[in-house]
Amino acid sequence: MTLLDTLRGRESIGLDAIESVALMDRFDSKYVVPEAWLNNLVVGLKEHRVLTIDDHVTTTYNNLYFDTDEGQCLEDHTRGRNVRFKVRIRHYDNTGVAFLEVKLRDAHSKTTKHRVVRSNATAWDAPLTNDEWSFLATHIPHATDLKPCLQSSFERFTLAHLADGERITFDRNLAFKVPELDASLDRHWVRPVPHLAVVEWKQHHVNHQGQLIQAIRAQEGRRGPLGRTLRLSKFVLGHAHIHPDRSVRSYRSALRDIARAEHYAANPTFAPQSLLR
Repeated sequence: MTLLDTLRGRESIGLDAIESVALMDRFDSKYVVPEAWLNNLVVGLKEHRVLTIDDHVTTTYNNLYFDTDEGQCLEDHTRGRNVRFKVRIRHYDNTGVAFLEVKLRDAHSKTTKHRVVRSNATAWDAPLTNDEWSFLATHIPHATDLKPCLQSSFERFTLAHLADGERITFDRNLAFKVPELDASLDRHWVRPVPHLAVVEWKQHHVNHQGQLIQAIRAQEGRRGPLGRTLRLSKFVLGHAHIHPDRSVRSYRSALRDIARAEHYAANPTFAPQSLLR
C-alpha cells in the first residue's frame, strides 16, 4: 500500500476541528527520516487522524522569509540565541490562503506564533501592505528593516491527536531559492535533501515517550542521525545552500548530521564505519 493510500484510509480531521490543536503556543521537536519510512510511521500512529481539505491529504506550502540586510534573523539562529524571531509569508496551495506570520521564541524554548490573513486580491508573495507592516511592528523591533531573503517550498501532510493535543507534520520535497529569481525557472531551485522528510512534533507539553517516538524506534535501518532529535531549521538549511558565503556557526554540526542522514536515506544498504559515530 502506498503512502497516499494509507493516508486516505485514515480517519480524517478538518480545519475546524484541528483548530483545537493549532498550538500557536507550543514546544517543537524535529527529526529527519527517510521518505521510505513515512508509510510505516503513519501506520504506527494508529490513533492519529489526517488533516483533509477538499479530499486532499497533502498540500504544497510556499514560503517567503524576511530578514535584514545584515542577516539578523539568520545570525540569531546560527548563534543559538534562545530569544529570537522569524518572519515569513506562508501560502497554502490547496486553499489559496496566505498568512503573514511572526514566530517568537522565548528563553524557555517555547514558540509563539502570531499571524494575519493576506488579501487574496493580489499574489501571495506581493509586497507587504501598510497594515501588515504595522502588524509586524507590534511584535518585533525595527520591522521596516526586513526584506525578502529566502523562498522555500515543500509538500506537507499533518496528523493530529485531539485527546493528547498534539500535531505531527511531515514535510518532503524541500526546495529553496533566492526570491528575486523568476519563479518559472525551475533550475534555480536547490533541493538539498531529496531522500529525507522533516518531521515536526508540536506539543503543549514535552513528552519523550509518545507514539511518534515508539513508531520511529520500530523502524529498521535506524542509524546515525535518522530518527534522532535534531537542531534543525529549514530557514537555516535553505540559507546554507543558497548563500554558502554566510556563516552558519553553531549549525555546522547539525548540517553535517543532515548530510549524513541524506546519505543513509539515499544509500540504505551502505554504511561504512567511517560515517558511524
